[in-house]
Amino acid sequence: MSIDEMRRQHRWTTKRLIERARRDGELVGELWAAIDVSKGAPFTGVMDTDDEGNVVEPYILGHRDGNYYHQWASIQIVGHDIPLVLDALPKKRGMSKNEIVDELLEHATEMVDDFDLVMMDREFDSDPVRKTCEEHGVYFLNPKRKFTDENDTIEEMKQNDETVRVVEELSEDQPTWKNLFLPSTRKTPEDEERDNEERDGDHDERPNYRQEMRDDLGLTEDDIDGDASPLRRLLGEIRGEEPLETEDADGDSTGFVVFQTNHPFVSARDEDGAPYTEREQIHMIARLIRWYRHRWGIENGYKKIKTFMVRTTSTCPRYRFFNFMFACVLYNVWRLVDLLVKLSLEANPDYLPRVDANQFVTIAKQYYGLDPPD
Repeated sequence: MSIDEMRRQHRWTTKRLIERARRDGELVGELWAAIDVSKGAPFTGVMDTDDEGNVVEPYILGHRDGNYYHQWASIQIVGHDIPLVLDALPKKRGMSKNEIVDELLEHATEMVDDFDLVMMDREFDSDPVRKTCEEHGVYFLNPKRKFTDENDTIEEMKQNDETVRVVEELSEDQPTWKNLFLPSTRKTPEDEERDNEERDGDHDERPNYRQEMRDDLGLTEDDIDGDASPLRRLLGEIRGEEPLETEDADGDSTGFVVFQTNHPFVSARDEDGAPYTEREQIHMIARLIRWYRHRWGIENGYKKIKTFMVRTTSTCPRYRFFNFMFACVLYNVWRLVDLLVKLSLEANPDYLPRVDANQFVTIAKQYYGLDPPD
């Protein structure tokens, strides 16, 4: 089978699962999706190299951890719907992030025609990626790298004691892109000082907007502090993995993070053209960050998909990709079976699995498995 044939078969199977899920009211209305890249086990075989020792294998790519991997990009439904992998492709040397997004959205929007939002991590931060999303008729939301303009805005916000800001990038040939500036929600020394002043009854009239944003995001003290807290995970994902010369307690020297979106929910001004107040902007931005936290669903999906993959030492990229795609099919069927079981037992089930993945595979092998070859 060619790579294109594998992808077509996967999409054909997934369409049938979508049709079945919609009989029970799933995957209807506006859907959210995430695009990301996953990798297999580290490659330890012999690789072709050029005269300078550089690896030239098209499907074996280096990673920042120093190892080489087969890598696959995929698009998965996330949020408050049954998570299904809609499409995937092997990442190839020289392939741009824009090409990946274009290829995945082309087929995903044919399978599900009511996408509202696509979320990506900071690796996909580029104008061509954003324009590709708009060409396919979907809104995007992703962390943005900080360059001179963004850092200048942050410095101005600090001087003005602003907590958040929405900056609109106006253009004649594209919808409005909005940059969302928000601070680390970790308590700062200034916050601690303010809390002490409030306890002593001696503080200014300005509301504690940082605490208000923490409350709006639903973050407790345990969420804010600790190495495994959701906040640290979010900030780490936004920041990326590259080291910074100077870092604060959250690993970011500016103390602020920036998101970018073209979603109409976010705006700097109301319908009458009046600027939103800081409190209104906080509630608006916090809602989008809560949306973005659903992007982690694709990371959790990758972890489970890898449990469906068989171990192999094959150097054939087609077989490696088949292994990944077949695991995606098993994952999709498992999530649908799990949902149907819960619907038969509960009126309003949540999306936490009730049927264990190993239990699903065991039963599937009993009914559909083939005996090992001689």
